[in-house]
Amino acid sequence: PHLFEHGGAFCSLLRNDTTHMPSAVVQAVISELSGPAMVTAGWTLLGMNFMPMGPTAGMVGACEPQKTWGNRTFLNMMEHAPLFLSSLWVFAIFVSAEEATKIGTTYIALRSLYPVIWAAYGGANGAPMQPYTWFLFGKGMNLFYVTFPQYGCVFYMALATLLKLGLAIDLNSIVGVPALAAPLGFGLFLYHFALGGFPYLQKAVAPLFGK
Repeated sequence: PHLFEHGGAFCSLLRNDTTHMPSAVVQAVISELSGPAMVTAGWTLLGMNFMPMGPTAGMVGACEPQKTWGNRTFLNMMEHAPLFLSSLWVFAIFVSAEEATKIGTTYIALRSLYPVIWAAYGGANGAPMQPYTWFLFGKGMNLFYVTFPQYGCVFYMALATLLKLGLAIDLNSIVGVPALAAPLGFGLFLYHFALGGFPYLQKAVAPLFGK
């Protein structure tokens, strides 16, 4: 059960407008949220390690592709920070702190592979991408195998929170194993939605931007 479930100790305290929480309740809240807190700390440490990759490439006179690799590794992580951290915490508080920890850990693992996949499969050619296909995230290893599963994690946590609070639907129970359904099932959905569907939207609105 989530922290704010009706009838829970935390919710009772809020209803009674208590100014001082009993230590037992405080400890229960801390214990419940320790997993997402560790995920957040791990994410922060990973980001701190990514931060010097671009600037230090310039310090040693690296080529432009290597500088781009370093800069984009850090900046891409920062660009997605608000989406990941906000979805992680609303999901942890209102849906499941345990599943938030699992999904968040999966997200960090995928994020850590971003520079590895880029360097190993792109190198001097830049970010490795593959044309859109119905075969997983593309034929051949490319960045979509780590980016879209991350998007799936974020999308799942936000959607699960919305469904739980707005419609009392427990998405976790429906999918069975959220830590797999989020990066794989929802990641694949977003891959096909973005790369398969959005080009049609772009073509439809293109006349609005024509000269």
